[in-house]
Amino acid sequence: MFKVFVTLSALALAVFCAPPGWPTAEEAKAEMQASGISSQAADGILKIATDFASQKPAEGVEIDREAARTAFNEFIGQVDAYIKTQSPEDQTAYQAFVSKKKAEFESRIAERKAEGQ
Repeated sequence: MFKVFVTLSALALAVFCAPPGWPTAEEAKAEMQASGISSQAADGILKIATDFASQKPAEGVEIDREAARTAFNEFIGQVDAYIKTQSPEDQTAYQAFVSKKKAEFESRIAERKAEGQ
């Protein structure tokens, strides 16, 4: 569960925070589709993410980590429930996508640790 949490955290941040160099929602959808997730399934995931993005605090407001953790766990639960309603192909593609994102995230963390030493 933690691995999915980390992976989807990265995805949610990539889609909705969009700092320079991070993908837009359209780019995230294209990446999901390139991983084999259908357009319909990708749209559903992005809709859930959009609903949760509306809950993020305004810029400059201190983030309540516990509230953010709770909201993110709700997000994960909704995405997991949604994916279970999709085709077996989408479920398989989604799991592969999550695994790929997890590996990318872990690689970036390892690079940052190496730079800090």
